[in-house]
Amino acid sequence: MQPIIRDPEMPIIKVNDTRIVCRLVLFDLDGTLVDKDFRNRSLAEARMNAVQRLAGRDAAQLWATLSGVDPATFNVDNRGPLSKAPRKEDITVAAAAIWLKRMDWFRARELAAEAYAQADAQQSREFRPILVPGAEAALRSMRGTGLMMGVATNGSGRTAREIMRSIGVEALFDVFVGADEVPEGKPAPDMLLAACERMGVRAVDAVYVGDEVADAAAGRAAGVAAVIAVRPEGDISGYTRLVVDSVAHIRAG
Repeated sequence: MQPIIRDPEMPIIKVNDTRIVCRLVLFDLDGTLVDKDFRNRSLAEARMNAVQRLAGRDAAQLWATLSGVDPATFNVDNRGPLSKAPRKEDITVAAAAIWLKRMDWFRARELAAEAYAQADAQQSREFRPILVPGAEAALRSMRGTGLMMGVATNGSGRTAREIMRSIGVEALFDVFVGADEVPEGKPAPDMLLAACERMGVRAVDAVYVGDEVADAAAGRAAGVAAVIAVRPEGDISGYTRLVVDSVAHIRAG
């Protein structure tokens, strides 16, 4: 069990039998706040279609292979780049797929970035994400204690904000930071530190919640007060002992 962290001037959250005092709770997006498989399938379809429009069918098929996407069903390999990679790396994968189809590298990079921008725009217009069950009630409860909250994602910070807006919970969050806004995505701590800086909060007064080993590693590297793992897919024992089945199980103090 992690130790109880005390400071009577700050709000408290409870995870299992541990009480944590903090000012800011940061959340990963996919797999933590929203249904990852549902969003990944929609994202895979939008990106593959955009790559095909701009670079042709062969490049799109190769993109699917390199990104871990089944082009027939748009199911996504959760070990692959579309699911795991920070956005900049993900775009580089797309650029490589386009380049391998005899495109100049610099032009391939431009087309990859444009394809992802088009896919983002389509997602903003058409995709209707789903919060994991019980998450909204938990978020509202935490917000009611005076906690600041934010999203730190290896995707786009702007897209994360738009997703929360479409669900109707954008106002619950104070800050959104994506891997496209910092030098390095997770497992580097850059986006967590950027979020804390924007909110005027020390990292030691923040908590990070995520479902990946990369989330736990980023939280530890940032020096946050605690890392909370949500149904982690890998071994996070070296980073935290705070594990929950859902964000819904994080309670306000």
